[in-house]
Amino acid sequence: MNCPRCQSQKISEFDHDGVEFDFCSDCKGIWCDHGELAEYVETLKDIPSDLDPVKNGELTVLRCPKCPGEYLYEVNYMKGEDLLIDRCPSCSGIWLDFKELAVIQKLAVNIDAKDKLKRTIKQMKEDGFIVIES
Repeated sequence: MNCPRCQSQKISEFDHDGVEFDFCSDCKGIWCDHGELAEYVETLKDIPSDLDPVKNGELTVLRCPKCPGEYLYEVNYMKGEDLLIDRCPSCSGIWLDFKELAVIQKLAVNIDAKDKLKRTIKQMKEDGFIVIES
């Protein structure tokens, strides 16, 4: 896999709090497959605004490392915030430049707490802590 930002092939997987990210050791960027960012910051969606990147984003020169020939689109992470992240319209993967994950962690705290509660209940069901009898 090539880094979308610097084209380095020094991309390696790393596990952080149970989520496997792809990390570029040259530019320090992070690739998040669909669902990984939401899982990490405990939200229901990777991008709270959930807008169509093609209709609402800006085409970039960055290529998706997972979808050959597909370019990433720059979109707002969250309505009312200045953080722009890069998203693939095909696989919904997300490229985060250096330090953007830390900004997202701070912003995610302000996302509706119901999202985090729903995720926690879902995880508890999957782990067998909550059993629903018919």
